Amino acid sequence: MNVGGKVLEKVLINRIHHHAISHAFFNTHQYGFTPQESTVDAAMEVKKFVKEGLAAGEVIALINLYVKGAFDAAFWPSTLNGLRACGCPKNLYNLSKSYFSQRTAILPSNSIRLQKTVGKGCPKDSCCGPGFWNLHYNSLLNLAFRAKTKAVAFAYDLILAIRGGSASVVENY
Repeated sequence: MNVGGKVLEKVLINRIHHHAISHAFFNTHQYGFTPQESTVDAAMEVKKFVKEGLAAGEVIALINLYVKGAFDAAFWPSTLNGLRACGCPKNLYNLSKSYFSQRTAILPSNSIRLQKTVGKGCPKDSCCGPGFWNLHYNSLLNLAFRAKTKAVAFAYDLILAIRGGSASVVENY
């Protein structure tokens, strides 16, 4: 992508993030691609949840979900739904919609040039990929999980921590 395209991408995603953050749209358990947050913060959140469960004598289950090829699999209508859900200003929404329209992937070789229309994913080295991904994960983090369940995300990793039952029940089983 040329320099002008990268500058436009950076301005677009920065404005979207500013809007989403200033309106407290993003779930507080998303630690990836978020200002002032890190993997350490995500790990500490899970550790605190697990420690509380262990202190109460509960059984703990941790499930780690990793989305392989996350940016390649990002479904554009979901991103646009996320933009609508956060009340994104119309100009940013329309620019994003235009950004996703009429995209093609080209594979040139010595004698053949293959071109295919694409309907998902972010261009390689895109400035928008991480920000758009947070819009995808936000709806997952906002699901109403059962009591004593916590979902914590960092980028395209998701940890579900589940507490319940007593350890003595498992030991006697």
